[in-house]
Amino acid sequence: MAKKSVSRVDRNLARRLREARRESGLSTRMAVLRLPKRFVVSHTTVASYENGTSVPPVDMLAAFADLYARPLNWFLENRESLTDFRYWNIRSRIPVKERHQFQAVVGKWADAYLKLDQHLCTPQRQRLAAPVKAAIELSPHKLAQVVRQSIFEIDDDEPIHSVIKLLESFSAWALEIKASIGIEAAAARYGQKTVIAFNPEISKDRLRMIAAHELAHVLYDDCKQTLGWNERVLGKKAFGFATSLLMPESQLHAAFEGRSFIRLAQHAEKFGIPITAMIYMAESVDIINTTASRWLLAEIRRRGWKSQQHGYVWRDRALTFESMLESAIQTKAITWLDAERITGIRESELRQRLIEVIQPDSVDNTQTTLKIFDSFLSDSEAETG
Repeated sequence: MAKKSVSRVDRNLARRLREARRESGLSTRMAVLRLPKRFVVSHTTVASYENGTSVPPVDMLAAFADLYARPLNWFLENRESLTDFRYWNIRSRIPVKERHQFQAVVGKWADAYLKLDQHLCTPQRQRLAAPVKAAIELSPHKLAQVVRQSIFEIDDDEPIHSVIKLLESFSAWALEIKASIGIEAAAARYGQKTVIAFNPEISKDRLRMIAAHELAHVLYDDCKQTLGWNERVLGKKAFGFATSLLMPESQLHAAFEGRSFIRLAQHAEKFGIPITAMIYMAESVDIINTTASRWLLAEIRRRGWKSQQHGYVWRDRALTFESMLESAIQTKAITWLDAERITGIRESELRQRLIEVIQPDSVDNTQTTLKIFDSFLSDSEAETG
């Protein structure tokens, strides 16, 4: 029994070493060069640590922790890892190293998010059970109606202010992760849970559409095995659900009344949905014919709306993790030391993430912002004291 336990810890340690190196963007050779000079190891030795054939001494593990900016205990704890990545609009021919680095970054923050959520056990974070039976029995349009009206009590003429909040009401966990390799979003499995990483730099209406699409994937999850759906079938149903969720069919009909392009754009802006998605759905439910659909799409391209968002759409943010962390610190539910231990991320990096979501363009004023942030927390602590 003891031997099996040690083996399990070794495998977890190997995986953690590999994930931390990939997240830092280092190769095994670069990692060796950046270790303190007292450690004389080869890149093949580092590789052996990462594939579990050997275990680093404690002092070397501590050096790796410093190199990768991770708390030492993070390497030793047995935690889930992300699997089955599915990408949105990933650029072709992405180098394997860059993809691995992105996945490691997502895994790092997803792990932190779920561990903090588990530790705090806040009542408002209780998630709904996905209506799997309804998903199997209902059409995508009807399922969207159930989610809108029966579960969240949103009328047809009301826009959904935060699709991400709806998504996280079910077994999904949303994060913002900037991606330099052309990724709009990525979804992955974390045990039985779904984690979605959104690139906050994509257009706002596109982000909302992806979030609604991913909610369909969560609701239809068991249908893939129960009914044998492939990705193509699931994708088609998810698109129908997402469009109907953001804009019910009654409003879709209203948007195309009078053949007014201005009216069409106003509805797209009000409901925060890509205008192209409205056109494709209107054609699929026979509100417009193929000729009208092609003309409208050509007009959108002419106006530059294919690549650039039209009108004003509010920004839907995936900031539950950051909100939980900031609230827990300010209310003294946890200390920064606790936060570091729970999330497996250094305090300085946690602070920096809070700064970036509040002031995303404050890169040149990081030190000033940190002082303001610390002052705010100190004032808050003084008041509660």
